Amino acid sequence: MGEKKKITPDMIIAQAKKFEGVKESPANSNNVIFNTHYYGHEVKGAAYPWCCAFVWDVFRMCGASKLFYDGQKTALCAAVESWGKNKHLAISNKSKGKKGDLVIFDFTHSGRACHIGIIIKNNNDGTYTTIEGNTGTGNNSNGGMVMKRTRSTSLIRCIIRPKYDT
Repeated sequence: MGEKKKITPDMIIAQAKKFEGVKESPANSNNVIFNTHYYGHEVKGAAYPWCCAFVWDVFRMCGASKLFYDGQKTALCAAVESWGKNKHLAISNKSKGKKGDLVIFDFTHSGRACHIGIIIKNNNDGTYTTIEGNTGTGNNSNGGMVMKRTRSTSLIRCIIRPKYDT
């Protein structure tokens, strides 16, 4: 019997970074490989934002689906937030996030989850370096690209810590 592969935050981050710079095509279409993997076919249009599909796909590619939403599919940030809280994976202190944690944002302070990413680094200055899908310098939550970003804790709604094998 083969040994089970250990899933670590570094593994998830390395996989996510492989896609840095990937853009939807054409622009503003939400047509991107992560949505194709998620839905099983190409999709286009406003009904298919893909930040959560990106995170789901990264965990899937690493063989770590069980660590994201218990291996189920969701493309809704609010569903991931509820799941994390119900499973007691939410970190109450927003300054205590670690690499590999999922971070859910509320950019407009509306009280609703609107975007998700993965923490690469806690910068210990009130910011995190993250990697996110469907972001951009002109639109934080629907910018059409996989990018590293620096995010303030004031934009964070919730941090969820998957149960890695570390």
